Amino acid sequence: MSTDTAGQIQSRFLQDWQIDLIAQTDRPEIRAHGSSAIGVNSGERDVTIREHRGLTWIYKTWESDRYEGRSHLYTPATGRVHEVSARQVKLLQAEIWEPSDQGEGAPEGVLVTPTDSEVKELARMIRPFDGPGWEFPEVPVDAHLDTPRVRVLMLNPTEQCNIRCTYCYYGGAYPGTRPHQTASPQADMVKAAIDLFVTGEEKLEPAQRAVYFFGGEPLMAFDQIQEAVLVLEERKKEVGSRLENLIIQVNSNGMLLTPEIVDFLVEHDIYLNISIDGPNHDRYRIDRRGKGTHDRVRERADWLAENWPDYFSSRVAFICVLSAPLDEATLYQYFTGWSTALRALAWDFDLLLPGGEESYSDFRQMFAEQRRVWDLFVESHRLPYDEREHSGRYRFAFSHGFLHRSFHRALNQLERDGSPRLGHLLGVQLVPGNEYLVLGSDGTLYSSYEYQSPDFAVGRTDQGVDPLAGVEQLGMFRDGVQAGSCRTCWAAPVCTVTVPEVPFRKSDLAETVRDKVTAKRARCMSERENLEQGLRARADIEGAFGAEALRGHREDWARQEQGGSRVDYFNA
Repeated sequence: MSTDTAGQIQSRFLQDWQIDLIAQTDRPEIRAHGSSAIGVNSGERDVTIREHRGLTWIYKTWESDRYEGRSHLYTPATGRVHEVSARQVKLLQAEIWEPSDQGEGAPEGVLVTPTDSEVKELARMIRPFDGPGWEFPEVPVDAHLDTPRVRVLMLNPTEQCNIRCTYCYYGGAYPGTRPHQTASPQADMVKAAIDLFVTGEEKLEPAQRAVYFFGGEPLMAFDQIQEAVLVLEERKKEVGSRLENLIIQVNSNGMLLTPEIVDFLVEHDIYLNISIDGPNHDRYRIDRRGKGTHDRVRERADWLAENWPDYFSSRVAFICVLSAPLDEATLYQYFTGWSTALRALAWDFDLLLPGGEESYSDFRQMFAEQRRVWDLFVESHRLPYDEREHSGRYRFAFSHGFLHRSFHRALNQLERDGSPRLGHLLGVQLVPGNEYLVLGSDGTLYSSYEYQSPDFAVGRTDQGVDPLAGVEQLGMFRDGVQAGSCRTCWAAPVCTVTVPEVPFRKSDLAETVRDKVTAKRARCMSERENLEQGLRARADIEGAFGAEALRGHREDWARQEQGGSRVDYFNA
């Protein structure tokens, strides 16, 4: 691979024909008018891209649907939100700015003639730039790591499961994922993975890190969990590591909990996530006979809360997968009406996306339900910070993963200098194999929990982490992002999409590339919706309740940033 004077890798990782195919199929709808053009992203109706007088304009406008008469403009080149007039929104949404042959006879609202001063004022805020769009960073040469610095280690003590959730990554419905099977890693493989994770390196000591036990159902191999925890503790002593910010967590359906298991979790201060999907639980979380599992999970949760109340309130969370048909009002009633849920440490609601863009009606229904959650979140800011933190409505709203991720990105993004050059690659912080290291049952190390397949292998426990494997995965991701619609997307500077969500590979055939583009565009639709709602909420909260209402969120974010040293090489 050749490098330039800036020390960046300049070769392509995908094949040229793949990059061309992505460029052809993953792009916004562009409509040209003479020497100018406008663009609309998939899943959106409003103009967010404009080419005018040789410059590229990227922006997002909206009229508040909560507070009449307020309109806003988000300028991603600067990271700022501006309150603007209805006239300015009309100008930015117009298809044609200057009279031309194409504009004659255009419908009202399509052809608008701004004054020079209006164009200059909009340009001052938006900061249009030369070039076709965002310039994403190349993969840095120093990402070739001989010694990985792993932030999260995921161990699967068994790939066997006692139930058969129909949406599970390993249920056979998704390409490129392993199936449920009776397989477990050998003890020496687990020890080797832990040795890679606990190195004693000084830079890692203050960082927030985690060991997660997944499966299958990890409690089906509880003896392996016990052994792994003891090996982890011994390894810390061996290298003189304290890892004070280390979290150990078991993710379970909870059905196999026993007093012996709970006592071990309590003794070793291990967090427990119990999966329960509320009203939709028995629709998807079924056993091998096709019967629902809700009552069995809920009984174990009630039993745990009753017999270990302190542990339950400080270390146990409920994980709820949001799935179609999504009914937020019923979901709210379920969790706030269940006394055990109210005693848990946390709730975590995360969205199971519909399929590709052919499921557009499903997206519309989910987006409508999500907006009800955003409305609840905004209105909860009528309460002072301390009262809000104890409000059931606020807790319910902020427990939605799509909400708190998007809102923090919208609120706490750094201001930028107007340059098209981005310093990060969407949601990527670490080179694959360092963000997550996942141990497979045969000793293979993967960079993705979802995709435990050869495409995401980054090494083996008997050989260590391959320093080039993660770089290649990142490079293919970067090529796919640079080729497609991300280059002109208003959400790119605050996007959370990561490598497993855009898994283009050099080995992909044309049909596979097209299928992955379809899946990516669907993921992008959801990401833009969430970030738009985050920006709307930020503006509406400040407009209705003042900047003070946002103070607590900014303080929470600052505390998180101070929680540990950064351990990444590919700087976000």
